[in-house]
Amino acid sequence: MSLVAMVFLMIMINLTTPSDIGPLGVLVFFTLVYLVCFGVIMGVCRILFQIVGRLKNKKTTSGRKSYYYSSVLAFVPIVLIFMRSFGELNFLEVVLVGFFAIVGCFYISKKT
Repeated sequence: MSLVAMVFLMIMINLTTPSDIGPLGVLVFFTLVYLVCFGVIMGVCRILFQIVGRLKNKKTTSGRKSYYYSSVLAFVPIVLIFMRSFGELNFLEVVLVGFFAIVGCFYISKKT
C-alpha cells in the first residue's frame, strides 16, 4: 500500500501544482504522504520489535503494536508540514510535536 501511495505521490508532484489541483488534491497529497510515512515507520517498528524480542529471548507479536505506534508516528511529518505552511517552524514547535508523539506512544504502551 505504501509503495502504491509513493508512486501516486511522485506522479502528483511531477504533474501538478497546488494551485492547479485544488483543495481536494491537497487533501489527497497529505493522505498519500501519511500512507508513505506509515509504511516506512511500520517497517522500522517491526524490525525494532523483532530485535528487542530476540534480546529478551521471548517471542512477541509485534504486528498490532507496530501498527499502533506507526499510526501515531506517521502523523508527525504531516503536522510539521502543516505548521510550516502557516509560517516559520521554530525549535519550540518541533519540540511540542515531538512531545505529542512521545505522549501518544506512552499512551499506546500503557494500553497494549
